[in-house]
Amino acid sequence: MRLSVACNFDDALIDGLKGYPVYEVYGKVSKDYLGGGRPSFYLPQVDKKKVEQTVRKVHSMGIQFNYLLNAMCMGNAEYTREGQRELRSALDWLSEIQVDSITVGQIYLLQMIKRCYPQFKVRISAHRFTDSVRKARFWEDHGADCIVLNETAFAREFSALKAIREGVRCDLSLIVNNSCRQDCAIAGTHAASLSHGSQHQKGRKGTLPLDYHMLFCLDYRLREPVNYIRANWIRPEDLHHYEAMGLDNFKIVERNTPTKVLLTRVKAYSERRYDGNFFDLVLPFNYPKEAYNTEASKEAYSVTRAIKYFFRPSQVNVTKVPKLQELGKTMGLLYPRKGETALYLDNRKLDGFIDRFLKHTCVDVDCEKCQYCHRFADKAVSIDPTYRERVLAMYRDLFKDMQDGSFFESVKARDFVEVARLTKRLVKDAVTEILPDSIVPKDPPPSFGTCPAADL
Repeated sequence: MRLSVACNFDDALIDGLKGYPVYEVYGKVSKDYLGGGRPSFYLPQVDKKKVEQTVRKVHSMGIQFNYLLNAMCMGNAEYTREGQRELRSALDWLSEIQVDSITVGQIYLLQMIKRCYPQFKVRISAHRFTDSVRKARFWEDHGADCIVLNETAFAREFSALKAIREGVRCDLSLIVNNSCRQDCAIAGTHAASLSHGSQHQKGRKGTLPLDYHMLFCLDYRLREPVNYIRANWIRPEDLHHYEAMGLDNFKIVERNTPTKVLLTRVKAYSERRYDGNFFDLVLPFNYPKEAYNTEASKEAYSVTRAIKYFFRPSQVNVTKVPKLQELGKTMGLLYPRKGETALYLDNRKLDGFIDRFLKHTCVDVDCEKCQYCHRFADKAVSIDPTYRERVLAMYRDLFKDMQDGSFFESVKARDFVEVARLTKRLVKDAVTEILPDSIVPKDPPPSFGTCPAADL
C-alpha cells in the first residue's frame, strides 16, 4: 500500500504522517495565474514560501511532494506570451525547490514538461476521467509516469480496472474517498469551473467563486440519499480487492480538510478498517469544530475569508449573500460544524456491499431497475429529518434567486438600508473573530453605518 495524501500545509499534519505508508503529499499555492483543481476560497491560504517550507519538511522525512498544475482550462492563456512566461516561471520555481512530480490536466503541459523539465515525473489528473485501456495507453504513450483514474464512475468496475492495469506499465492511482456521484453528467464543466476558481489572471479578478455544481450535487444527494451510496468511494475494508490486481497507489482527499480529520482518514485506510460514520472519511465538508485544533486549521474557515470571497457588491446582490452564508453554516460548508452531525452513514452496515461489483458491471445497468444501492441506502444512511427539510428549503430559495437572476442584480436604492445593516453585521462578526471576547466592541465604528450609492 502506498498513500498519497492531500496537504493542508499544517506542520502538525506532516508530523502526524510518521509511521503510515505515506509516500507523498500533494498541493499548491492557493491562487496563481495557472489555477488548479479547487477554487481558492476552498483552500488553506498558502503562498510560495509556505510551499517551499513544506517541501523541505517532507523531504527530510523521506516523503515526496507532488505539485498540482491540474487546471482543466486556462482560457487558452497558456498559448500566449504572457501565459508562457507565467508557466515557465512556475516550472523554474518548482525545479528550484525540487518538487518530485507534477500533476497536469492537459496534453500540452505533459509534453512541454517532458521536453523542457525532464527531471519531473508527470501525473495525469483524475479530472481527465481516464476509464479505459485506450485512454490510459494514450497518456502513457505521451510520457505520463502515473495516471489518476476516473474519479466519478470507476472504483467498482473491476474488469475494466484489471484491463487497464494489464494494458499499461505506468503507475496507476485510485482516489479512495471521493464523494462524487457515480457517472456524474456535469463533472467536465465542474472541473473547468473549479480551475477558473483559483486563477489570478487579467479580466478574472474579482469574479465570484461560486461553486454552483457542488451546491447542486449537495442538494441532489440530500433529496435522493441513494447518491451517497452510488458515490465513487472505496472502503478501507475493500482495498485488498484492488491490491490483488496490482493497484496499490491510493489517494486521499481533500486539501481543505482539517488535520485531525485527515489523520483519521490516513489511519483508517492504513489499518483497512473504520468503525463509525463513513461520512467522516468521504465528505469534503461538515467537519466538526473540534477538528480545528491547530493554528493552521483554525485559519481555514473564517468570517473574514467568507467576506473576502463572497461580499462583492460589483458582482452580486449582496442582500442575497446571507442566504448563501446561512446555508454554509447549516451544512458546515464555509464554517465548522457545531454539535452532532445530521448526516450518518454506518460503515458496518456497508459490509458486503462490494460483493455484487466483484462479479457484475454497472455500465449497462439501469439503477432504478436494479435498486441494489437503494437497499443499502435505506439501511445504512441516516439523515435528521428536521435538518433535511430545513436545508432543502434553503436550496430551493437560493436556487430560485440564482436561476431567475435576482442573485446577480445590482442593489436597488430601496435596499441601501439593508446593505448597511448587513455590512455592520459582517464587520462585527469579523471583529469578534479576530479580537478576544473581552475587548470586542458592542457595535462597529459609526462609519460603517452608512452605505452610499457610490460604494455600490
